[in-house]
Amino acid sequence: MKKVLQFLLITMMACNSQQNTDAQKQAIVNFLQENAKGVKTDLKVEVSQLEIIEVTVADSINFLKDKYQSEIEKAQKSIDNFQSNIESAEQENDSLDNSNIDNLAKISANNSLSQLYRRGLEKSRAKLENVERQKSLLLDKYKDSNENDLLVKKATTTFSFFNPRLQTRQERTDDFVLSEDGSEVLGIIENGKFRRKM
Repeated sequence: MKKVLQFLLITMMACNSQQNTDAQKQAIVNFLQENAKGVKTDLKVEVSQLEIIEVTVADSINFLKDKYQSEIEKAQKSIDNFQSNIESAEQENDSLDNSNIDNLAKISANNSLSQLYRRGLEKSRAKLENVERQKSLLLDKYKDSNENDLLVKKATTTFSFFNPRLQTRQERTDDFVLSEDGSEVLGIIENGKFRRKM
């Protein structure tokens, strides 16, 4: 009797999981075939593979930290380069004899470059401050959240569709962002950026 109950429980769970997967596939098909104004185009979309990953608060925090750390390092490198260039121009000017007429042109050129580098340095510092502010604001949103809370689901999906322009079927794999319960497609990730329906 226990074996029969276990078998029924497993069968019911598998059926429920298949229904969820079918609903998610249909939501993705609808997203691909309907624009933001509700106009549908039958692209004969067929989903061949679907892998669902749950995205938690901890995942989002780690992603944001990595993303902003990369931007911070880039801005800091730019600052370091501008500072190094300013120092080099100043050192060259200090080493030049300004009583020599040929050196006056170099000194003038170095002064002009230093001004350019200083403007670049200020822009890079402002960018660094902006990136650090954005990082802080976004991470503050999760300050009181449980790191295990589910935010969204990511569906890595391989699908084929009929391209009406080329009059042929094409296949591609994209990442879709689904609602927490997986019933609605919130958008698609293209070139590393989240995009809603157009």
